[in-house]
Amino acid sequence: MAFQLWLFCPSTNSTLIFSADAGLATVAKSRATAIHFLGVFALGIVWRTVTAGGAIRKPKAGRSTQHLSSGNLPPLIGAKQLSQARWPLAVLVGLAMALAFPEPRWVGFAWLAPGAWLAVVAGERRWRLFGLAFVAALVFRLVSLRFLLNMPHMAGAIAGWLALSLYSALYPAAWAWLCGGSLRDSLAKLQWPWFRRLGFGLFAAATWVAFEMLQARLLGGYPWNFLGVSQFENFALIQIASVTGVYGVSFLVVWASVSLLFAVLQIRRSPANPWSWTADVALPLLALGLVFGWGFFRVAKVPPPANKLAVALVQPSIPQQLIWQSGTGDERLAKVLELSRLALATKPDLLVWPEACAPISAERWPEVFDMVKSSGVTLLFGADDVERGADEVRYFNSAVFLTPDGPQLPSYRKRRLVMFGEYIPFEKALPFMKYLSPIGGSFSAGTEPVQFTLPDGEHTIAPLICFEDSFPHGGREHVSPETDLLVNLTNDGWFGTGPEQWQHAANAVFRAVENGVPLVRCANNGLTCWIGPLGQVRQFYGQESGDIYGAGFVSFEVRLGQPLGRTVYNRYGDVFGWACFGLALGVTGVRRVRAKRRLHTGGRIG
Repeated sequence: MAFQLWLFCPSTNSTLIFSADAGLATVAKSRATAIHFLGVFALGIVWRTVTAGGAIRKPKAGRSTQHLSSGNLPPLIGAKQLSQARWPLAVLVGLAMALAFPEPRWVGFAWLAPGAWLAVVAGERRWRLFGLAFVAALVFRLVSLRFLLNMPHMAGAIAGWLALSLYSALYPAAWAWLCGGSLRDSLAKLQWPWFRRLGFGLFAAATWVAFEMLQARLLGGYPWNFLGVSQFENFALIQIASVTGVYGVSFLVVWASVSLLFAVLQIRRSPANPWSWTADVALPLLALGLVFGWGFFRVAKVPPPANKLAVALVQPSIPQQLIWQSGTGDERLAKVLELSRLALATKPDLLVWPEACAPISAERWPEVFDMVKSSGVTLLFGADDVERGADEVRYFNSAVFLTPDGPQLPSYRKRRLVMFGEYIPFEKALPFMKYLSPIGGSFSAGTEPVQFTLPDGEHTIAPLICFEDSFPHGGREHVSPETDLLVNLTNDGWFGTGPEQWQHAANAVFRAVENGVPLVRCANNGLTCWIGPLGQVRQFYGQESGDIYGAGFVSFEVRLGQPLGRTVYNRYGDVFGWACFGLALGVTGVRRVRAKRRLHTGGRIG
């Protein structure tokens, strides 16, 4: 089945022809070509959605239909076609959003997608508006979370992928529904003055942040791939996260995107004035300029590190199928110990194993402790912890800190569990929910963060397990004024080879910036690395060979401490995020009150 889409491209004053065969487009032979094509295509989508309203309006007397269309081009799409086109356009917007994240990391789409999203839903009513918003959000989640299908439990993988995608899509869909509902007429009929367009752009950005705040907290939280995370490689921009958290980056991206949408509207409305669009983008560009300038200054003034810590990370790359098989514990432990002895030859101060790499039975515990004691090197590793009570047995995902003098207690128990991966929402009330998870049951959550102190008494580290390094407020809770280093133990081997490893590391970048401390990641397979306090991924396993998934170890010296002191975000938390939440809630409340007054006064207020 073949089809073509014809879209007007304002940048070239030409018509873009998008061809596809069997529903898939052959767009480029290289990444650069694909980025260019999809960028132009996205602009064409926004332009045609914004300007189509002018083409389908009933012509006024003395004015030609040709003059009412974009420029002097004949209309390319009618009212019925535009209505039908909104659904595939919603799919394309969601796809563009997903492509902004690793992989393929086409970050420019993040700056276009929110505005394009509103252009697609503008003028629609109630459930059709929410339907369009939800389709875009669902495509975004399904594509960006596709790595869940790599789990070696097909039924659970599919069910978990669908369940998590459906749930997490509700938040951006609610944003598009709420903001799109404010655009009661089609964009072509929108006649807002500049100050109202500015206010709406700020409201849309604040509302996006508000929904990200909710997503990070409701039902245990699932703060994966917040919009700002797509910019993790833009070191100057992301420094604002040290003040606002990742939410500040999301705010700027949405504000700029919505402002760009209004700029396109002004070009359409005032073709005789080539500068009519500048008022809409002036303040967002000024804000971005200030953020970039401050970011460059912050990066430039980092003092040299006072202390370094030699760290060796073991990446055993144990297949998930083997982890689930009973009777394989000794085999897995033998592999980890072999790699550890090779790593100890580099003379590290700290040896780290990943999450759930190997169970240590009572018979094998002396072997592990003898290795630590004889080498004089402290070991941090992930392990399952069992607590047996009178009425129940509770299982915890834990981090154990083993020094040459014995284990340092208490161990750290993971506080934030993976939805459908480590716990099942409403498991007791809805027993069938267990079939949506490959684990078939739930872990218990720990209650508080734990700080481990190295035997020298000078360095303090804080462990994070699995996707805990995706929580902005959670990461902050683990960093005290004495914390020198965050260490993340994770088993990304769940997801084979694919985008999850890179997405996980992208989220971790912001925890380092937000708290101003370096972060070490030790993974079963994937991106085993360390991240500097400014967000640079300094070194990672497989950097030279290109194979980040193989078994082995990597050693490096981590620059410790908080070189710029405690960050604003670490001191005060989500002040910016809660301010955005309050602004969004307040404006929404005022609008509802005014709408009710209109209803009771026949459209007149006052």
